[in-house]
Amino acid sequence: RTLAVDLNYGEAAIPFLAWARAAGCRDVVDGLGMLVEQAAASFELWHGVRPDTAPVYAALRGKDASLVTAD
Repeated sequence: RTLAVDLNYGEAAIPFLAWARAAGCRDVVDGLGMLVEQAAASFELWHGVRPDTAPVYAALRGKDASLVTAD
């Protein structure tokens, strides 16, 4: 079982993740989760409170799936 990870997100990740799927990878991951978590960590450093990232991640994933995933 192979996992393909591209730390890019949005349109930049689509070619590699599409290639990985075509090559037989069942699981592909883009960098959107890392982006959201890095933003939350920075916010926590500045404000002392860690925001809940689940709603942000869900909103970004739902905004335009064609821009954040190769599916």
